[in-house]
Amino acid sequence: MGRVEVRVPLYPTEDEDKVREAVENVASPAEWRMVEEADGRFLLASSSTLACLSKLREKLRRQRTLDAARYMMRRFSTPDRLVFYLHKQAAYAGYVVFCLPEGESPLGAIQVVVEASDLKRALDWLAPPTADGKPRFEVDMPEDP
Repeated sequence: MGRVEVRVPLYPTEDEDKVREAVENVASPAEWRMVEEADGRFLLASSSTLACLSKLREKLRRQRTLDAARYMMRRFSTPDRLVFYLHKQAAYAGYVVFCLPEGESPLGAIQVVVEASDLKRALDWLAPPTADGKPRFEVDMPEDP
């Protein structure tokens, strides 16, 4: 099973369209919704397929940041999901920059959560291990049932 959820804070001073554009520069979600919570407003985007992260996958290869990406994708993950954070302003500019959940992205980080029946394969598809800066192998996108 594959599922991707993206959660990004939307501050009163921000343009919602620009925040959506930041997300769309790294992902292609199928659904969008706005939620109001005690700690603010958030845009939630989701997809039932890992293919929505194809833009992220390609940018990581173009930027040659696979090892750093793999490390950051594993850093906050659990056995049943990949969890990572992207710098919102960098994403708006078209770049993938990983960050900590708080403090490194002044307008809040973009949180990405990936659930899949085979998380290792999903990680290998997004950011395979490298040797001399090149992927040691490539895998096909994990199947979504």
